[in-house]
Amino acid sequence: MVMQNLARQRDAWDEEITRHHRHPLRAVIDDEDLNNVYIDSSQKRLISKAVQIEPHFTVLDYGCGVGRWTLWFAQQVHHVVGVDISPKMVEVARQAADEAGIRNVEHHVIDDLPLPFRDGMFDLVNVVWVLRYITDGDELTRTVQEICRVIRPGGYVTLIELTTRGEPVFKTHDDESSAPRVYRRWEQYQSLFEECGMTMKENAISSASPLYWFYFAARSAARRRDLPDLLSPMAPLFVSVSLATEGLTTGLMQILPERDFFWCRHRFLCFEKPAIQT
Repeated sequence: MVMQNLARQRDAWDEEITRHHRHPLRAVIDDEDLNNVYIDSSQKRLISKAVQIEPHFTVLDYGCGVGRWTLWFAQQVHHVVGVDISPKMVEVARQAADEAGIRNVEHHVIDDLPLPFRDGMFDLVNVVWVLRYITDGDELTRTVQEICRVIRPGGYVTLIELTTRGEPVFKTHDDESSAPRVYRRWEQYQSLFEECGMTMKENAISSASPLYWFYFAARSAARRRDLPDLLSPMAPLFVSVSLATEGLTTGLMQILPERDFFWCRHRFLCFEKPAIQT
């Protein structure tokens, strides 16, 4: 069953990048380019805030897709390794690195456990929108254990995932992609990493600026009604202001779910592996 699901996942992602080969971010984030700019920038802001990325770091991007994270990390650290189950996405990531002249990054196709890396090899493992596609519970547990194994003491995991409030929700197809997935509570991910000895360092809402999403909803409504497109020229301003104020607005979004006023599916978790005591 696990192998059948893996093959289905691989085929789904190969199909996605084939369909969006001219716009790779559409294959891994959203069909709307403006959302891609905002979500990508918001996620990277969160990680930069949570982890002091050092020039000597070696980073593993687990589920690297088209390389949007590997190329970003490569500009800040010593070396980056990106792995993914989709051969076509890995090829796109390699090509992007070559075209950008980035030489301190490598991309590999990996579709099995254990990971082919030694214990404590990485200072940071980045896992963005990956774990929900591991639908088997035992496989998810093994994957988290492997991720934690390859992190050095004192190193980090940065995790961004779409979650649910209640019981796990299994889907075989929706607007995001045709790849099967399970939406879980963020607390389940917390438990899995803490069982491996990790400590949660950061817990935040991701990509939840009400200013941006209000603007996007208003612009989309105007387009559906064939009204004059007066809002599109303001897109760069709204993205910039939304990102600049996220420190305030996401704090509010963190409180509102507890009062049942609002809930955001996007969750950012940062874990730290305790340093060895001497």
